[in-house]
Amino acid sequence: MKRRLITIFVGMFVLCVSASAQYTYIQPELAIGTNQGVAIWTTVGFSPSVAQNFDVRYNGGFTVRYIIQKHFGIQAELNYAQRGWSETSSTGERYDHRFDYLEIPLVAHIYFGKEKFRFFVNLGPKFRYMINDYATEHFSSNYGKQQTKAIENRFDYSVFGGLGIELRTKKAGYFQLEARYDYGLGNIYSSRKGEDFSSSNNTAITIGITYLYNVLGNKQKK
Repeated sequence: MKRRLITIFVGMFVLCVSASAQYTYIQPELAIGTNQGVAIWTTVGFSPSVAQNFDVRYNGGFTVRYIIQKHFGIQAELNYAQRGWSETSSTGERYDHRFDYLEIPLVAHIYFGKEKFRFFVNLGPKFRYMINDYATEHFSSNYGKQQTKAIENRFDYSVFGGLGIELRTKKAGYFQLEARYDYGLGNIYSSRKGEDFSSSNNTAITIGITYLYNVLGNKQKK
């Protein structure tokens, strides 16, 4: 599954970058700003599977975007991202394990539309490191090994895709609304043969807003 997803993602990424080469160069745009949002769904892909709740967690940081070609740009971010999972027992007990990551997404930014209003697609890899993890007390009975097992892999990486809209103003800057799907390629626990879990990857759906300001000026060629 992971190899197939990587192959599809790399193919789409290369296709988008190659297609951008045919477009006309424009006046460069260098924009910096902040992104703030939430992960409306976070889960860990355990195998064997573990029943989990839907949790909302914070996601946000800083964004730098550079556009030099019509319809294409590159973007980098430095984010603080919360991931993890939670469970509820048949007796109503709740277990929550939260991961705090510093992450760096590297983004291919493809956009379409008018000067004032654009639709865009963001694709790229993410690299992150777990700086903290917090877990509540395990269930009083019938709890799985995931509730007592220590995190073994703090470095993680993933691929993501996002769809969004951007409102552009001449003086106030640019405002974006975006939804992303983030699929983890690493595991928080060892997946070697004989271990408790053959997979334990982070997966999330995030929704966020981004504010950007063009530090090179707001006049652009159409």
